[in-house]
Amino acid sequence: MLENKMDQLNTCIQRIFEESEAKIVNFTCEDLAYKTPNFTTAGIFRLSGFASINHKQLPWSIILKIIKPDSAEKDNLQHHNYWRREALVFESKILEELPSSIKAAKCYLVEEQADGTVWLWMERIDGEYAYTKEQFNYIAEQLGRFNGTYLTGKKIPDEKWICKNWLKSWTTSSKIYAPNPAKYINQLHNDNERSIWTWFQDFTDQIDRSLRSLNSLPRVLAHQDLSQMNMLLTQSDTDGERLILIDWQFMSISGIGEDLGKMFGVNMSLGVFPNHRYEEYKESLFQNYMKGLKDTGWQGDESLARYGYCLGTALRSVWEVPQYFSLAAQLKTDPTTLKLQDRVSQLEQIINIQRNMATECIEMNIWAQFS
Repeated sequence: MLENKMDQLNTCIQRIFEESEAKIVNFTCEDLAYKTPNFTTAGIFRLSGFASINHKQLPWSIILKIIKPDSAEKDNLQHHNYWRREALVFESKILEELPSSIKAAKCYLVEEQADGTVWLWMERIDGEYAYTKEQFNYIAEQLGRFNGTYLTGKKIPDEKWICKNWLKSWTTSSKIYAPNPAKYINQLHNDNERSIWTWFQDFTDQIDRSLRSLNSLPRVLAHQDLSQMNMLLTQSDTDGERLILIDWQFMSISGIGEDLGKMFGVNMSLGVFPNHRYEEYKESLFQNYMKGLKDTGWQGDESLARYGYCLGTALRSVWEVPQYFSLAAQLKTDPTTLKLQDRVSQLEQIINIQRNMATECIEMNIWAQFS
């Protein structure tokens, strides 16, 4: 795969070391084989080896990500998963102008291929994933500072390929790819399942109104894919602890609080947050997000941030409720599978959180103002 890529590799090495005479001595290529890649990701590889610089051999390592076209809707610049967006993000230099609360991995080279794919030659970040509540609180605070900077004077980028209605696009796609819950309705046997289905029908009946209301929230630049593996924490003597965000494929202009809703929701779904502490995480993340917002000087209405947070989380039910009914139906035919039992139980708890947050949105009465 890399036989004819020595010029590109040497270019990356020269940019890493800021030395025009740097040359690769040797390298290896490791397929990182992520379990849940994006539809538009063809592969992610770690390249590492030694380079010759001023008669010394120094170690280096980079990430090569290959992105590819997918279905026709992902050719639309405003699709939440527009396939070329990450390449355009790097070419635009937007990530070099981010607020100081976060950083992004550098991109050394964006390379178009004859087969239609695009290769992204990127910095490998030597950091760690967040695991503790304190680490996620720190991330939420930095996210608040990131979003808040755009609420207190920093110009939001306006490139035409930045998604402007991320959750609307995502919910539309989720309806296409999620299991059809109507197939399982005749199999509902307990009050909890019937209650979830009744709520879900009411919630989705109002979904267009909900999405319109998000458009009236104060606007910020958002990442929209804050899963554990896209957030790296680093330590240095000069900068102290820093938050590095990778994978900007979903970059959007979103409402205040939406990014935090994605962070909370997706890390519940992925099993990163412990089931018995969902409520605790829900509140501590928001408190720290608000701290970050206020640290930027933002003095707006806290309920607007709360609304974006709650609705952003609740809208994930469009994907997770159908998953729940599909798996619950499987559990009825295979009731002894522990892994299936655990996943159904987890989804029940997540959906209860989503229902409560949707109810909180209604009780704030912000719908009436915006829709």
